[in-house]
Amino acid sequence: MINWGIVGAGRIAHRFCEALAQDSRANLEAVSCRTLEKAKAFQEKHPCNKAYDSFQAVLDDPEIEAVYIALPHLYHFEWVKKAILANKKVLVEKPATMNTAEMEEIKDLVKKHHILFMEAMKTRFVPGYQEAKSLVSEGIIGELECLETSFCGKVDYNQNSYLFDIKQGGCLLDLGIYNIAYLDDYFKVPLDTVDVTCKYHDCGVDTYVKAILNFGKQTGIVECAMDRNKENQAVLTGTLGKMIIRPIHRPLDLEVILNSGEIFKYHIEYDHDDFYSEIVHFNDLIENGQVESTIMSLDHSINCAKILEAVREMM
Repeated sequence: MINWGIVGAGRIAHRFCEALAQDSRANLEAVSCRTLEKAKAFQEKHPCNKAYDSFQAVLDDPEIEAVYIALPHLYHFEWVKKAILANKKVLVEKPATMNTAEMEEIKDLVKKHHILFMEAMKTRFVPGYQEAKSLVSEGIIGELECLETSFCGKVDYNQNSYLFDIKQGGCLLDLGIYNIAYLDDYFKVPLDTVDVTCKYHDCGVDTYVKAILNFGKQTGIVECAMDRNKENQAVLTGTLGKMIIRPIHRPLDLEVILNSGEIFKYHIEYDHDDFYSEIVHFNDLIENGQVESTIMSLDHSINCAKILEAVREMM
């Protein structure tokens, strides 16, 4: 049995624990929050043996093997490092870090201590994304020329939300990381140029970002927003046609439109939900004694951080 601890009991941690309960190899051992009251409230919804009012208590618990870090972005780096040094296997929500330097330090630490680490880019593990990747690899749309991504939605201002915190908020870090992960996964040559258009909220965080990125002869487009609604999708255009993937962050539907006029549509359900496949993969890595995923590797996370940083530098 793999004993799990939760570091940060926010909304996303609830969804994670619902999926964790579906893998019979996993046991939710403990949850931690900033107050014991909140930790116990979480424990009532997701039964576990312990509720802590300290994140460190989870790391100090010798019965816990793996931790899921679901804190706001700004605190990922600190608690990932502490977890690694406590000899815990780490699954951390995206973005794993605030910048490339932090992610490179994590890689060094992981290599030194031989501890499993993975950024929780759930998109890559759902069956719909896996099928899209397979079809593109098989050449259904020919050579990939352009990858256009959009992840937009309206978010009401909340001064208490990390989304509107100038130190860690904005649409690029929270939503755009999904778009950027597509570019990382599909483009295999270094980033050349970046052109960015953006808008800001009165509090200073970015509420709209559109970036055009050139990777050699291939073009990637990242559009994300907290101030408008738009189709949330990825459109891959190749020499033989295009593929539309919806929704971008947890694909269910694929549509292939070939230049010949042929159209193919696929609807691929999740296994349980959009968190489950990621959890199964991570538990597989634990069972097999591996310290890194090939699907979301340390270098994948570093490259995502580099692309993210390149966009931010142009804003």
